[in-house]
Amino acid sequence: MQIAVLGLGRFGSGLLSELGKLDHEVLAVDSNEGNVQRAAPLCTKAAVADITDELALRDLGVGGMDAAVVATGVLEASVLAAMNLQALGVPAIYAKASTDLHASILQRVGVSRVVQPEQDGGERFAHLLRVEAARDYLSLNADYGIGVYPAPPHLHGQPLSAVDSGDTTRRLLIVVRDDRVELNPVRDRVIGPGDALVFAGRDEDLAREL
Repeated sequence: MQIAVLGLGRFGSGLLSELGKLDHEVLAVDSNEGNVQRAAPLCTKAAVADITDELALRDLGVGGMDAAVVATGVLEASVLAAMNLQALGVPAIYAKASTDLHASILQRVGVSRVVQPEQDGGERFAHLLRVEAARDYLSLNADYGIGVYPAPPHLHGQPLSAVDSGDTTRRLLIVVRDDRVELNPVRDRVIGPGDALVFAGRDEDLAREL
């Protein structure tokens, strides 16, 4: 997939790194030459350009991308960049917003999806405080989510039924071992060191010890 990332601050640079790991062809654009130089090893192409300049983006071939991400939190720049992407015919446009008002404006402009990393990160951390044992957490609503747990040492060598037998308040969905992901794993499977156990349930149930 060919993706353009416009704006190479902390959010854009972090996104760039992950997209590269996923083998996407990425074009990184920023007006700051230092940001572009740091991004160059992480992407297919990096260019110094004004993301609010439609002609500059056209010359870089942004219009031929499968998707683009406006990664700057500066309101005026992000809105103009999003409008440029629409004018260039980019089929999927995503954008970062720094406030609810910013998000609302981007949605009205027609951005495919708006992300608010500061708000989303805060909400996720609030849940992780409640579900302390979890290594990671995905919120599904106010008090229900999915937690990822490192298998505790006292369960090593035990079958999965030792943590999931008859428990209807939290459900074991996935076991991850090395690079293998096992969906709905059999309950006689033996838990090993380094396994990750993925449960769904209410926060209060996910907070219980395994």
